[in-house]
Amino acid sequence: MKLNKIPLVLFLFVLLYTSSLFIAPLTMEPGTVEGLDGAANRVSNMELWKELSPYHAAVYTFSDFNCHQMHERSYYINGNQMPVCARCTGIFIGLTLGFFMMMFITPRKDYKDMLLGLLPFKTERLSQMKKRLVMVAVGAALLSPMAADGFIQLLSDYESNNPLRTVTGVLGGVVFALLMSALLVSSIHFIHDEEEKPYI
Repeated sequence: MKLNKIPLVLFLFVLLYTSSLFIAPLTMEPGTVEGLDGAANRVSNMELWKELSPYHAAVYTFSDFNCHQMHERSYYINGNQMPVCARCTGIFIGLTLGFFMMMFITPRKDYKDMLLGLLPFKTERLSQMKKRLVMVAVGAALLSPMAADGFIQLLSDYESNNPLRTVTGVLGGVVFALLMSALLVSSIHFIHDEEEKPYI
């Protein structure tokens, strides 16, 4: 079976990082990293990362930029706080699963047909509008738990828990990986077909 190269490359890259989320805290002395509390989209703990080995520093610095790393919303392994919070951990697990799934899907020029090919029922005879509606409905169903859990927590006194954050993160990560893969593969497939057309 021929694998889709774009999802394969993305899968290997994300698998490497996702594995490192577990390997990094597991391979440090217990208590090396704990009690973190920063902000997303900026590096909050650079002084701490400078004290780590190059591998551990790279994993935690990249994670620091992408995640708030709040200790009460994170898991601990081997007495060390994981590089990202529970929800982000779920998101990266979901990305890994989503890219893995897309490795085996037949490339098509229409990304909707690629995504709908994952469903357990046939959609070939549906109109473009119905295909779009089905795709949006499935995507919304998978994304809404993460959105609801995050926004209700943000706007009220509700406090989620780490297992729920992880599960909703996995669902969100899968959706993002599927959509990203389908868009990239269908675009390359379309460009390739256009290049093979004879000039008139």
